[in-house]
Amino acid sequence: MPRKATILALVALVGLTVSCTKRETADPAAEAYGTLRDAWNEADTAEQKTALAEEYLASFPDTEHSGSMAGAIIYYRGHEMEDPEWAYDVVSKALEKIDDPEQRFDVSMELLSLSDSVDVPLDVAQVANELGAIRPLTYGEHQQVIETATDLERWLVAEEHAGAAVELATPENYRADYPDREYTDEELAERAQRRRALSLAYDGWALFNMGDTEAAFERFAEADAAGSVSYLGVPNTPLYEFWGRAALSEGEIDQAIELLGAETAFGEDGTNSESYLREAFEAKNGDQEGFDEFLWATRNELATHVDDFELLDYEGNLVRLSDLAAGNVTLLAFWFPT
Repeated sequence: MPRKATILALVALVGLTVSCTKRETADPAAEAYGTLRDAWNEADTAEQKTALAEEYLASFPDTEHSGSMAGAIIYYRGHEMEDPEWAYDVVSKALEKIDDPEQRFDVSMELLSLSDSVDVPLDVAQVANELGAIRPLTYGEHQQVIETATDLERWLVAEEHAGAAVELATPENYRADYPDREYTDEELAERAQRRRALSLAYDGWALFNMGDTEAAFERFAEADAAGSVSYLGVPNTPLYEFWGRAALSEGEIDQAIELLGAETAFGEDGTNSESYLREAFEAKNGDQEGFDEFLWATRNELATHVDDFELLDYEGNLVRLSDLAAGNVTLLAFWFPT
């Protein structure tokens, strides 16, 4: 599975589909990017999108778009088309031609996402240090390193950057990262807490895998206290997965079931936790008989009743949730018009 960073790079490239006002420019890279954007809008297959990204990256390897191009190639060619060796070959050749340290960082982090299927001769610590020698890493860059190091089980690197990320998880730093946006003090505090909760969860997991169980559980408790939960009350970070797996490893079966049950039922990616929940369930009950019933009961127990609200339908009619027939499934679809 591709890392979050790869998905974010892909999302950035998908943003090419948003129509933009064309401007005349003498910059060949910018002109080629405009052509690519138009062609991307017409591309229907992974093969077509990969070809566009590969052609651009080969012709203009060192631009502000290098990371998103590399991410697209790795996602489409490496994952969807299941040809990681090809993706690695194309992107690594481009990396050799990149001088800008920020672009080298972005492309290198994308390449490291192939390490589970290709022998990538890159070291995540070295990649981070190369950019760190030029300027301090941002919170987002630290978090990229943390998640990549976690995937690679480079626990010392993950812990080091998690500590740095926690220090940067402040309202002031968040405002500095987005100088063109207007936030209330309350919004800044909430977003800073989300960052803190995320980095503390990863810090705890790194510490646990380094053998410092006591400090790890302290970090998990700090992350829990920091909040950052979804509407259903489950953290929108991997906290419950990490904490639950640590509790399971330490023989704290009831705690493991509670944490992993909530994560499996309503977490952002509960499928990652289900196998560990099954293991904990079997440890407590002797076998997995009744597991599906247990998971369904957990969902019902944790489910939240939605407050009544009103929205306009496609015809502009006001519809109240409570007016819909009881017992029926209601699907709400939200999207960003462009």
